[in-house]
Amino acid sequence: MGFFRKDDASRWVDSDALRWSPEAPFGEPRANNDDLGWTEDRPEPEISAPPESETAYAAKPDIPPEEIQPVPEDLPIPANSNRSTGFSTARLAIGLAQGLGLYALIQSRSHGVWPGHDPYLFAALSLAGIFAPLVLLEGLGDVPVLLLALWSGIVAAALFSLGIYHHWRIQGPEQAHAGIALAVLTALMLVTAQALLRSWTRSGRILSGYRITFDSTWTLIARLLIWGAITAIAWALVGSGNSLLNWLRAHYPAFRPSVDPQMLILPLVALASAAAFDMTGHGSWSKRFTRKALLACWTMALPMLVMVSAILLATHLFLSPTTLGWSLTFALLLLVAVNASYRGDTRRGRWRKASEFAAAFLILALTCVAANALHLRVASLGWTAERLYAAAAIATTGLYGLLYTGAALISIGGGRWMQRLEIINPLMALLLVGLCLALASPLADPLQLAVASQAGRLERGAVDPAVFDFSYLRRQGVRFGADALAAMVHSHTPEVARDAAIMLSAAPGAEAPPPSEIGANITVRTPGARLPALLLAHDWSAEKIPVPPCLTRPAMTCDAWFMDLDRDGTAEILLVYGTDARWWATVMKQTKTGWRPAASFASPSCRGSLAAMRAGDLYAVDPAPTWQDRLVAGFRLTAKAAPKADLPCPR
Repeated sequence: MGFFRKDDASRWVDSDALRWSPEAPFGEPRANNDDLGWTEDRPEPEISAPPESETAYAAKPDIPPEEIQPVPEDLPIPANSNRSTGFSTARLAIGLAQGLGLYALIQSRSHGVWPGHDPYLFAALSLAGIFAPLVLLEGLGDVPVLLLALWSGIVAAALFSLGIYHHWRIQGPEQAHAGIALAVLTALMLVTAQALLRSWTRSGRILSGYRITFDSTWTLIARLLIWGAITAIAWALVGSGNSLLNWLRAHYPAFRPSVDPQMLILPLVALASAAAFDMTGHGSWSKRFTRKALLACWTMALPMLVMVSAILLATHLFLSPTTLGWSLTFALLLLVAVNASYRGDTRRGRWRKASEFAAAFLILALTCVAANALHLRVASLGWTAERLYAAAAIATTGLYGLLYTGAALISIGGGRWMQRLEIINPLMALLLVGLCLALASPLADPLQLAVASQAGRLERGAVDPAVFDFSYLRRQGVRFGADALAAMVHSHTPEVARDAAIMLSAAPGAEAPPPSEIGANITVRTPGARLPALLLAHDWSAEKIPVPPCLTRPAMTCDAWFMDLDRDGTAEILLVYGTDARWWATVMKQTKTGWRPAASFASPSCRGSLAAMRAGDLYAVDPAPTWQDRLVAGFRLTAKAAPKADLPCPR
């Protein structure tokens, strides 16, 4: 038993040499120029200070932060890691469900059954069904399941609402698709938000450190590039007109699938999409290679972009103005290249630091050039949806340029070069998500704002009704434009009310009627007169000036009177259109080049005038006498009658 008795002698494991307590962990690892891998930040444990008697053993040599080497992402997953790797089956199941769901949705629309027979529901389900599963597939395995499910549900609900709103505003079953602008805004918003979500889950903080946000963003971009390439290849093989499936059916008649080929396309493409996300999961060499290649290419391109942008700016200042598209494009390219070059790396070469410094000022200068070009365009032609999208891009890029310029100037005073980018970028990412959401929703719908701006210009008299593009409101203003035209019909300006009524009378895209239909639209009120063939054969739809709607719209009627209105011995044609409450008339005169609009009339503020004209109560009278003009020192002065109250309507 003496063998098991505890000895009172000191043990070697209790020596002072082993009494060491670690210091607080170092800050976030920093990358060098050669290694672009990153390690995930882990929560800092609460560690008490070592006892005073042990401070001699607690000391560690100071290591500069830049000497800390990051842990590569492709290390084997520890046995006690909470990260799960068995998500391949789940991803493929989600992709297959997405493809079958979209196929069923399209088929229900083709057969006119629920839910496809409802255009609002179709637009909402299609938008949510395309993007929400992609969010789920991308985050599966990296984002906690409950958080990912909640986030995917929020995205699906938001996209469902945006789809309903988009179809409501376009006002037409023939445009039941989600829309290119809406799809681009949705993709940009979701990519930015997904990068922020991944940064949050890695660091445990809403506003993560710069290096974690940088790593999450560029890793996501690399992953999406690979996903896009694989999905596009899958579509080319099975979904396009020259697909492998169609080639097999054309060259091998025995190849006849027992199911509808359309049923194979969407599920197969969706499966390829899910497989692409699975192939680019944690530790994927293709994702790491793509990210490193992207960062290297953008970093090397930065000096060249700086030189080209400087030449572009000099050309604008000394030779000829630069277009909005070129200046904004190079400002955006510089913005991406600066972020790729910075990376939070303190050991960058001088050429990179100098390029970043110059690029910050060039971004601001180029956005100012783009803003000036947009201002000149808007001042002459007003706002359109495309110009509002450009304004949003210019404002965002200009704010980036202003903040980057401030960061560059602060760097001159000391500190790490361009360090303030680490604060600017996360805040601007949140702003970008909010801006995309506002542009895609009723908060700042560019179409609604553009229609309101154009209608306001016309109401203020900033543009002549004769040159105002009423067709824009009907063609591109969709629901908002139709509402604006309906309000203009009651305008106090006869020309505005006339042209708005003409434009509102026909459906968008209606084809011009043939000469036989034009003749059927016009009722000749002058006995014995006949419509000239040149008037009917002319293509009035190609005219830039307003003409009576019976010449350009099917099923629109006019009344015609033949009379000599200018006393030149040749009869003109008075084409009258509208209703008894409000009508307009255009004088068509024959010239050497054919029949042309020469003058116009508007109805008096009395009902029954059109009925009286049709009954024959229409006569030619001489103009009312006017005050004589005066000639003073070679200048002709014309008297202007004083305003007077409207005369009462005849009984």
